[in-house]
Amino acid sequence: MSGFGLACLVGLGGSAGALLRYGVGRWIAAEGKPGFYGTLVVNLVGSLAMGVLIGIGLEQRNAAVYALTGIGFLGGLTTYSTLNVQKATLYRGGGAVRRTLYLYLAATYVGGFALTAAGVGAGSLIYHL
Repeated sequence: MSGFGLACLVGLGGSAGALLRYGVGRWIAAEGKPGFYGTLVVNLVGSLAMGVLIGIGLEQRNAAVYALTGIGFLGGLTTYSTLNVQKATLYRGGGAVRRTLYLYLAATYVGGFALTAAGVGAGSLIYHL
């Protein structure tokens, strides 16, 4: 597949991922939860899913599907910019809100790494079945 075709797949996947992220954020807000809950959920789910894609070796096996799902969909689903805005907002809250910030950071970075590693392991198992 050409570079342009792969770019189109990334765009399609990214659009779908961004729409899902938006929907999760709206759903979390409708439940009366803080906005960072939705960001945490999509980032952790995306970490796990990307780990599985890495574990099954999708990039080497099928560049087009990886462009659509890994780079596109999961790239659109997860969000680094929103994470940083939420971190700054929580930091400005001071006092007790900073405790929430530290828990959020731990859940995001430690949880994200752990879920990515778990996904790689699960994907490797799936690939070798």
